[in-house]
Amino acid sequence: MNDRWKNRRRMAWLAFIAGIVFPLIASESVVVGIAQAFYLFVGTIIGAYIGFSTVDDKWQRSEDE
Repeated sequence: MNDRWKNRRRMAWLAFIAGIVFPLIASESVVVGIAQAFYLFVGTIIGAYIGFSTVDDKWQRSEDE
């Protein structure tokens, strides 16, 4: 079961790390201009991972009972 979530977990962690590193490299005005869209995208990835993993966990528990 952990194997099927491995790539999703990696994608969520990479998005989280990118969200932290982005302000450090965002010195040019062009990069700052896309910050809102970038954080929306990163937040969507992390939120989708958390949401779908929670739903999957609940489905797995209901099947085990």
